[in-house]
Amino acid sequence: MNGLRAIYFSYFAFIGGFTPFLSLWLADAGWSIATVGVLVSINSMMRIVGPGFWGYWARRLGAQVVLIRGGVVVALVCILVLPWVSQQLVLLALVFVVLYFVTAAVMPLTESLALSATQGESGSYGRLRLWGSVGFLAAVLGVGPLLDVWGIRALPWLAAGLALSIVVSAWWLREAPLPPALITAVSLRERLKEPAIRGFFISAGLMIFAHAGFYTFFSLYLEGHGYSKSMIGMIWALGVVVEVALFRWQKPLFDRFAARSLLLFSILVAVLRFFAIGISEGALWIILLTQLTHAITFGVHHSATMHFLHQWFDARQQPAAQGLFVTVTYGIGGTMGGLGAGWLWSNVSAQAMFFTAAAVAGLSAWVLARALRVQ
Repeated sequence: MNGLRAIYFSYFAFIGGFTPFLSLWLADAGWSIATVGVLVSINSMMRIVGPGFWGYWARRLGAQVVLIRGGVVVALVCILVLPWVSQQLVLLALVFVVLYFVTAAVMPLTESLALSATQGESGSYGRLRLWGSVGFLAAVLGVGPLLDVWGIRALPWLAAGLALSIVVSAWWLREAPLPPALITAVSLRERLKEPAIRGFFISAGLMIFAHAGFYTFFSLYLEGHGYSKSMIGMIWALGVVVEVALFRWQKPLFDRFAARSLLLFSILVAVLRFFAIGISEGALWIILLTQLTHAITFGVHHSATMHFLHQWFDARQQPAAQGLFVTVTYGIGGTMGGLGAGWLWSNVSAQAMFFTAAAVAGLSAWVLARALRVQ
């Protein structure tokens, strides 16, 4: 499993060193908050079409690792081009389209390989997935201070180094053969007609919709309240530290409580998290407290989600199921949430954005409760 550990570590190191600071880099390039929101949302837009496309070809070719390798090489080229297109909106958007379309293959296919390797067992999966959190933590702590010294314009070069590490890691991966299709197996489309599964996907989409503004604008929110880039990095890192702890020691939690209860609880905590940020006015103690809940709103939610995807879909369906999950959540939910958050920030207030996120998370909890009640 060393290849999986390496790809989790390097991929999320790239995310941790690039995503929290991307909005700051775009703002420094002179783009408005509304334009920043649109550009950042391209990531989510590509997750509408990308995962399904890559999932289809992975299933058809039985070559998940080859697709991952090709995608990360193209991603590295895109990152290297960014400094030369930062002032040209159309070219910048086009680079982001290509970057996020090819990277849309990485996590769904990696998650499929990981669930196959661990057979969906929560303890084994958690210990594997925590390497992603460790990579994110290392990068976000390292990149923040470097940007304070070198300036935000150094971001693409630092991100390129991290992207190169993904390319290297991808060559450690080994293919997991897909089992032969079963004639009696129920198709993915048929499974989606089941109320519990359909409600699960809708709830997950709403949960990521609620998080989109947080992921896109939280760094700008903190900077607006006087936090340095190093401090912003440490605040992001705190959330990842508790996330790592959750992934490392989550097995007793999932042994004691039902996955459906943990999933619902994680969404309810998200309601409180976003409401608290909305009323915080940047107060450090509230910000730190809400970051501690990241272990629940992301860690518990993610692991419980993977539990249900493994339970409901067999190994041959996993690439498509993972792709559909990313499309519905980070694709449709993330795009709509990011664009909506940008509009609220620009036309109403940052507080309104976080209060809306809390309300949408509440709707997610209501949908999930109704869906799992009829299972």
